Amino acid sequence: MARREHQVGFVTTATIQGVEAVLVTVEVSVGSGLPGIHIVGMPDTAIQEARQRVRQALKAAHFEMRNRFVVVNLAPSSVKKVGSGFDLPIALGFLIATEQIEPELVKGRLCVGELSLDGSVRAVSGQLAFEQVAQAQGWGLMTGPTVAGVFTRRGQEHVCLGHLSDLRDECFAEPVAAVPQGGTSCADYSDIAGNDLAKRALQIAAAGSHALLMVGPPGSGKSMLASRLPSILPPLSEDERVESALIHSVAGLPFERILQGDRPFRAPHHGASRAGLIGGGNPTRAGEVSLAHNGVLFLDELPEFGSSVLQLLRQPMEQDMVALARASGTVTFPARFMLVAASNPCPCGFYGDPRRSCTCTAPQIGRYQGRVGGPLMDRIGIIVDVWRSDAANVLNTGKGTSSARLKEGVMNARAFAAWRKGHDGSQSLPAPMPARTSEGAASRPVAPPAALLASCRLGTKERASLEMMAERYQLSGRGIICALSVARTIADMEECEKVTSEHLLEAVSFRKNDREAAVA
Repeated sequence: MARREHQVGFVTTATIQGVEAVLVTVEVSVGSGLPGIHIVGMPDTAIQEARQRVRQALKAAHFEMRNRFVVVNLAPSSVKKVGSGFDLPIALGFLIATEQIEPELVKGRLCVGELSLDGSVRAVSGQLAFEQVAQAQGWGLMTGPTVAGVFTRRGQEHVCLGHLSDLRDECFAEPVAAVPQGGTSCADYSDIAGNDLAKRALQIAAAGSHALLMVGPPGSGKSMLASRLPSILPPLSEDERVESALIHSVAGLPFERILQGDRPFRAPHHGASRAGLIGGGNPTRAGEVSLAHNGVLFLDELPEFGSSVLQLLRQPMEQDMVALARASGTVTFPARFMLVAASNPCPCGFYGDPRRSCTCTAPQIGRYQGRVGGPLMDRIGIIVDVWRSDAANVLNTGKGTSSARLKEGVMNARAFAAWRKGHDGSQSLPAPMPARTSEGAASRPVAPPAALLASCRLGTKERASLEMMAERYQLSGRGIICALSVARTIADMEECEKVTSEHLLEAVSFRKNDREAAVA
């Protein structure tokens, strides 16, 4: 059959923007002119390099690849395209334009994949985002060999192309099933004997998704306590699994455990940059706060983080998202997480330790504790001292309060909060957390101050107690609301519809730690 002078092949693919995939049409025109492949439509460096990869991969697969004038247009041209996933659709478009494969082979399929020089096809990051946008269009998916995603498991067509030569026989494979890993890998709190006050604080924080700071000397067990927090949190709900797995997929990280219900636990090093913690870079990528979405963000050695970096946490802590403004537009990442932090009380770490003397001066201690900054500290609902365990407790490892027992209290508190919201007698009195928290959400209290105050049902005695404690500890307006929110959670744990003075006293006691008060 005689070929036309100009032939065009059309293939649908997508590019990643934030944590979403945006549809892109790859148009490949083959005609007369100086030999070469020219790519237009705002491609990044990885896409420009596809010219060499595509040419060599087609040759390795024994397709006809004469010197031709090839123009590749990525439409819409106003959208920046990123990633090596355009290799496969460009190659497919060329083969369609040169009539080496039938257009029906890619019809109704979103194609994305990276090519190796030997013609084999690799999967790329963002599989779940590609699955999601293809499902929304009612299409199937063609990628390199990969593990089945959440939408594939729901019945979406997903074919895997191992090598370009397989196109001749339409030889496709199924995505590889993920190896089941039942249960969570979290260690148990029974491994830690003692530290009952810290465990109580962590249980309250888990029940109400409050930010928590543990202060104590080196070796007191702060990191051990934080690492076990996911073991007392409810499993992810179905919607949360998709949300969190999507972010990890785009970041190129494993997401199988998230799809099984395990909550993310992120513990970045204190040398993390602004882009690493909050998000950014070119192309714009999710930071640790977004990778911890629906899970826990643990910041060890909190004062060692850059002060300007820590202050960037304030927006996601209040708005459950990160908005990064760029010249090309604003990119939004979800960031609903539980903040858990740990800190030494001073530079040497032994201020207030009865067993070892502190070598720091009062100004040094004040500067060290001031690195975190008042605005961020004001948003931390629970501050607890963690002391080093004695030898008897260390030798009793494995006999402490178990995670199962602590989790039971967390689940009961969340269930009672959901019940209380439905029985307030008024829709204007929401619980301090969304009703879905009984199903496992990790969102923080988002009730307006007036609604939160109404849900506490404070009497004259309780109001007077709160005013006295706020004056004594010089609590700001945000600090008072934060203490009320913690008190409401404590009351939920005891299944009390009304917040009492005892609940307020315990909540306010977590707003100040002894070492900070002594320095002040």
